[in-house]
Amino acid sequence: MLPYLDEIGRMGHMCLFQVTVTGYGRDLEPGVPPKASVTDAFRRISEKLGPDRIAWRYDPIIINERHSLAWHSRKFETLCGELEGYTDRCIFSFLDMYGKLSGHSDLLRSLTSSEMDAMASMMSKTAAEHGIELSYCCPRYDLSAFGIENLGCIDRRTMTRLGIPFEDEDSKLREGCRCIKSIDIGEYNTCAHGCLYCYANASDPSTREGRVYDPSAEMLSGSPGPEDEIVPLKGREVPRITDFFDYTQYGRIRRGPRRQPSPN
Repeated sequence: MLPYLDEIGRMGHMCLFQVTVTGYGRDLEPGVPPKASVTDAFRRISEKLGPDRIAWRYDPIIINERHSLAWHSRKFETLCGELEGYTDRCIFSFLDMYGKLSGHSDLLRSLTSSEMDAMASMMSKTAAEHGIELSYCCPRYDLSAFGIENLGCIDRRTMTRLGIPFEDEDSKLREGCRCIKSIDIGEYNTCAHGCLYCYANASDPSTREGRVYDPSAEMLSGSPGPEDEIVPLKGREVPRITDFFDYTQYGRIRRGPRRQPSPN
């Protein structure tokens, strides 16, 4: 996205980024670029747009033999120091053990209430020392005793401050979500990072059908077929970004019935 920031700005779009930086290694995030390059990109976006237009996501929080409370304390302190002045907000969540994650039970598990309390206490203190506000995504556990609230990841306060038009909260999102209505430009089973904790991929990216991406395509993955229909999103018509995705700007693809591939 970095090469397109100037062009997006000239088109009059109001941008707000959320960037995940956890510090996990390849045991949990095998395809994520080195953390140094991620934090560098984070700072470059902030320098271009301002720290109020980029939020840091430290999620999901995972506790296991390697990633202990002490590990998180050191890593969170380091990342707060690296991102101080480049963002004013950190959004976090604790791991949700979706059914598809059960195959990684040696590395993934739900946190106990005492672990969540300890993490919240540490993070609240550390973030405050670096001038970063904490926000809890889709809370299933009360952390208000630590001064941590659920503001919504895409929240009305931020949109109002930045002058971005919005609709109220989306009742169809998961329990505890306070986000305003938005259109997700992502798609399930398209990310190649292969994070073990991800609920958006149903399988290992290396074994997934359609893993080859065409940079010249007008969609995130694949292309519309003869059975598919382009469904416009009312009020979403915007100028095209040079050499970037088109259909994610103009509408959704309504998939038609898939033909079974020939055995030959």
